[in-house]
Amino acid sequence: LERDLFLKSILNFLLYILFLKVNIMNNTYILLRHAHSSYTSDDYNRPLSNRGIHSLSNLYFLNDYNIDYYFSSPFKRAFDTLYKSPINFDKIHIDDRLKERVLSSSYVDDNDFKSVIKYLWENTSEPLPGGESNVTALNRVLDFLKDLEHKYSNQTILITSHGNIIGILLNYFDSTFNYKQWEEMTFPDCYIINKDSSIKRIMIYW
Repeated sequence: LERDLFLKSILNFLLYILFLKVNIMNNTYILLRHAHSSYTSDDYNRPLSNRGIHSLSNLYFLNDYNIDYYFSSPFKRAFDTLYKSPINFDKIHIDDRLKERVLSSSYVDDNDFKSVIKYLWENTSEPLPGGESNVTALNRVLDFLKDLEHKYSNQTILITSHGNIIGILLNYFDSTFNYKQWEEMTFPDCYIINKDSSIKRIMIYW
């Protein structure tokens, strides 16, 4: 019985993933990648760099999107990108499922970062020791979207997160978004997922 219930839950989740890809979504989602931060081993508390803080003025254009709800990764650099920006937010909701993907249980040096990401993009179901694969990270953020789709309707929702998570999610909705496009993402960067599941880059730099 427990095995049957487990298989049923997996099937329901897969059916919902299929629904997201082929049907009209309930909401419009704006994905905001955090501004530049200084690379340190303390991933959770990594602050924005001076360059990142100065770039936040570029986010003023998001006030034109009539955003209804704001969600953020709990990581400091993502939260501060929204909190310290000129975006006229009301309340910022924190969700752990928006945190950056775990690359490995071992420290990944800045010089090795891109080669590690490339490997994970080329081997989507294979994690590094103690880390999350692209597939595992995708399932985490899709679970978050599933909750939003159930809770809200006809809303515009801004999600502040990280390059890996956002890139993996964009690839899910549009398979032409690949490692090369991820590598070209800026700090900050911004994409919209429309209700027809199409994606578009909307970042504006002044």
